Amino acid sequence: LIGTHLLHQPIEWLLQPGTALWALIITNIWIGIPFNMILLITGLSTIPQDVYESAGIDGANKWQQFVYITVPLLKPAIQSVLILGFIYTFKVFDLVYVMTKGGPVNATEVLSTFSYRLSFTEFSFSKGAAVANILFAVLFVVSLGYLRLMKEEETM
Repeated sequence: LIGTHLLHQPIEWLLQPGTALWALIITNIWIGIPFNMILLITGLSTIPQDVYESAGIDGANKWQQFVYITVPLLKPAIQSVLILGFIYTFKVFDLVYVMTKGGPVNATEVLSTFSYRLSFTEFSFSKGAAVANILFAVLFVVSLGYLRLMKEEETM
């Protein structure tokens, strides 16, 4: 944009508290898209075409087929994408540490970088371990919920 003279100076995405978090969010979404798409495409491939043909014969248009067939039959894949995405985003460390190290002014600090900072920068190992255990407990509860959802889907 600078070369085309639309901007006169570079935007310091990672140096400003207001934009650093958005830069991390966009990067995290960009990284997760391929995995999410694979899960959703796999879910779409499990939907039999006969169902769509029957709905078309019964007079359902494309929107009705999407709302009443695709979305309900894709529900397990959508749940997997949402829960696994939540777990990955909640435990993200590498992206935050490499891009901002939790800064500027702790604007992008997450529990994993907070635990790391407490343990290895401030040498307060007990506090860092406590934060890591809280992170583990939250993710453990979410994982149990995910396993319960998957078990319910298998019994249906």
